Amino acid sequence: MKEKKNFLDRIIDGLHLTKYREIIMYLIFGVLTTLVGWAVYYGILAAGRAVFAIPTDDVSSGKYIAIYTAAQVIQWICAVLFAFFTNKKWVFTTADQSVSTGKQLVTFAGSRLVTFGLDYVITFAGTFALAKLFPSLVAVFLLGKERNLAEILSKVVAAVVVIICNYIISKLLVFKKRKSEEKPLE
Repeated sequence: MKEKKNFLDRIIDGLHLTKYREIIMYLIFGVLTTLVGWAVYYGILAAGRAVFAIPTDDVSSGKYIAIYTAAQVIQWICAVLFAFFTNKKWVFTTADQSVSTGKQLVTFAGSRLVTFGLDYVITFAGTFALAKLFPSLVAVFLLGKERNLAEILSKVVAAVVVIICNYIISKLLVFKKRKSEEKPLE
């Protein structure tokens, strides 16, 4: 029986991009994962700033660093879980199925800890550096509200770096293809 293709696979096939399916699907779900992470991150950051009365231009107080860290950790957990299950189901469909989901999840989460560190450092250092170099970026009126543009720009740069690193790690370590059986020497 022929396997029924999902909506995205039918579009990719229709555009004759089957050769690039894995990368296209990774980018689609990478963007969705990023949006999930950002929604959680900015939701927690906004709530934390409101609850603890942290001004938009504050990027170095203890309160800000605590809220920033909580937002980063919680968004990372949400994004890792979302990314793992979407990658397993829709992106890396040729991965070795003999490897248990638990083992894959542990490897996936472990590898994402490395890129979490990158995200944390790039976002924090970028925000701090941009705030010092361009103080006018920390209180920009955007979309009807005062926003910290230094923080947003740093988060975008971090996302690009992290998406690239995560694809490479996922492809090479987590969702490896099954090794083809070696042919005996004749």
